[in-house]
Amino acid sequence: MLLSRLGYITLAVADLGPAVDLFENCAQLQLNGRTDDRAFLGGAGEHHWIELREDPSRPPGLVRMAFELDSGAAFEDLEKALAGAGVDFERSRDFRADFVQEAVRFTDPDGTEVEVFRGMAGIAGGAQPKWARLERLVHVAVSASDFDAALAFYTGVLGLGVSDFIEDTTAFLHASDGAHHSLVLQRRPGAPRSVDHVCFQTESFDDVMRARAVVRRAGLELRDDLIRHETSGSIGFYFEGLPEGLGIEFCFEHGTVAPGTHRPRTFVRSLQAKDVYEPPAGF
Repeated sequence: MLLSRLGYITLAVADLGPAVDLFENCAQLQLNGRTDDRAFLGGAGEHHWIELREDPSRPPGLVRMAFELDSGAAFEDLEKALAGAGVDFERSRDFRADFVQEAVRFTDPDGTEVEVFRGMAGIAGGAQPKWARLERLVHVAVSASDFDAALAFYTGVLGLGVSDFIEDTTAFLHASDGAHHSLVLQRRPGAPRSVDHVCFQTESFDDVMRARAVVRRAGLELRDDLIRHETSGSIGFYFEGLPEGLGIEFCFEHGTVAPGTHRPRTFVRSLQAKDVYEPPAGF
């Protein structure tokens, strides 16, 4: 496979200050760099899982999804796949600007910038103590205006594997690290690209509950409270973040698959697919 994991996402926000405060405090990330219009927040000793940009020229929302190149692949492999699909790309080696050693950037069928990088910057001394201990940024869920084209691009060109489907509305895609999904594609015909949520995996279920306590103390709205997904088996909760419309999920026990041998399942679209604790109608 070409990609090993989701590394970080870049979000445009209307006001950098409140967004930094939310991700640093309620989302329990570590602020590792900030300028007048950019901020980098990470965890587990990595420089950034979230990059925030204040840019009046663009609406708030998703700017970039960045995946780490698999250790067994070369950038030339990726560039060959992109060229074969007629996708323009550029190579970057500007470490001081982006805090990765090398990257290839291009756009996907919905016009969202995608980066494949190698060599994320580390933070001297590792992670600062937080009330909830985060292990990784595990996935992002986005809309696809042309679901079939997006699915073909991320599987056929970038080599992600399909873990599961919910009917023909949602696809869960995995990279070589085996996390059940690094990317979720949601069918939204004709709609502009939007990001539904990002998910941080905690070190323990207690850390999920610690994060929930932080969010509740801050008075933020919970989108979903303590649910377990049928697809990945993860248990966690969501709250409303920034930019507006972004859900932030904390989860534990996020499932894994065996890349190359896993056979995807298709689930009926139901409340139980989202939350196995939800009783069926009439129960």
